[in-house]
Parts: sequence; structure tokens; C-alpha cells
Amino acid sequence: MRRLTPMDIYNKEFKNAIRGYDVNEVNEFLDVVISNYEDVLEENKRLKEQLKKLEKDQPHVPQNTGRYQVMEKDMSQYDQIIRDILIRIEQIERRIGLYAR
Repeated sequence: MRRLTPMDIYNKEFKNAIRGYDVNEVNEFLDVVISNYEDVLEENKRLKEQLKKLEKDQPHVPQNTGRYQVMEKDMSQYDQIIRDILIRIEQIERRIGLYAR
């Protein structure tokens, strides 16, 4: 389905039917719809431009944030490895101490 434009709404023609809708009432409503739709399109365009500007001004934030989280996880793993090594060293020192007696 293609994207609807304000002109599509404006140019839409409806068939006349017996006991159909009041043409003037429909046209008035469509004028409101067109106006609101144009506002939404403009706001969408403005928000996209704002997002592009923010991405341009802060291009590395999401990437750095992700790297930081990975580094933090790695550091946590390294901390555990270091604690394990220290425990093993203490155990070895105790064994050596027992043999030295």
C-alpha cells in the first residue's frame, strides 16, 4: 500500500448513493483530516531531522555504550579470575608452609 498524501485525501472522490452522506459535511471533515495529516507529516519530518542532528552530534554514544558494557562484563570476569588465582596462591603457600616445617 502506498503512502497517503494530503493531496490524495483532497482529491478523493466518492460515489453518490441513495441515502448517502451529506457532501458538504464530508468535505468539511476531509478538510480537517487534511490539515491534521499535514501537521503530522511536518512533525514527523522535523523529528527525523532532529534525530539525524543528534546522531551526527553524538555518533559514538551508542557504540561506546555497548563497548563499555562489554568491557564491564569482561572486567567482571577478570576480577573473578584474579580472585581464583589469589585463592590458589594462598593454598599453594599453605602447602609450602606445611612442607617447610
